[in-house]
Amino acid sequence: MSMAGGKWYDVETGRRDGDVSLASNVNLPAATISVSDSIKLFASKNLTQYDMVYLLGGHIVGVARCSLFKDGIYNFNNTGGPDPSMSPWLLAELKDKCPRISLIFDNTYPLDVKTPSLVDNSYFQEIKKGNGVLQIDQQIALDELTKNIVDDIANDPDFYTKFGEAMVKLGRVEVLIDGQGEVRKSCRVVNKKPFIFGGFN
Repeated sequence: MSMAGGKWYDVETGRRDGDVSLASNVNLPAATISVSDSIKLFASKNLTQYDMVYLLGGHIVGVARCSLFKDGIYNFNNTGGPDPSMSPWLLAELKDKCPRISLIFDNTYPLDVKTPSLVDNSYFQEIKKGNGVLQIDQQIALDELTKNIVDDIANDPDFYTKFGEAMVKLGRVEVLIDGQGEVRKSCRVVNKKPFIFGGFN
């Protein structure tokens, strides 16, 4: 598998796809999940705290809609103000992109403020400076359970190898076996089922 930025890691093959593809079936953690709850969620999938932090960094080549972080800039934890751990620079950036009242529906902002098109460890360096867009991003840099891990990754010259290892472990979660799922002809959609003409009673 090639990462944005030209690095590679090997992936395990032989995976089957589900035979139902609905957004409502996706169980992703909320952007406001606590660090301890996030650790429990990842542990339930046999993933460690290190895996969790690396994989949370995996969303760095992407953007978030204002609706996911607007509370962090206008009403953090129902305080009526911004997240006090957010840097003044990022706060100004996000307020400019996501005004409290906007005629434009749900703008977006990069999750990695420094190198948004690359998979690298700059995301971890930035959240240490208070430049985490999502609440969970900022909290993993501050929480006693994960801040040392963030420090390690921010200074790790072997980031790509370890990120790849975490992605491989993620690929082992809830693998479909035997007759479960299907091998899709197009990864974007489930296979068409053959039409069977039924008789009338």
